[in-house]
Amino acid sequence: MAKAVNCPCGEVIKADTDDELVRLVQTHGKDVHQQEVSREDAMAMAQPVE
Repeated sequence: MAKAVNCPCGEVIKADTDDELVRLVQTHGKDVHQQEVSREDAMAMAQPVE
């Protein structure tokens, strides 16, 4: 099931798998916000895509 994370900066990150979503969220966090994001935090922010 596809999931998405809505970042407070306005970016919406979508992926078809949990692993891909975590990777994209971690990359976004590091590149845009200079923050490390754990797998647990990324999954806690994830919402199913309708």
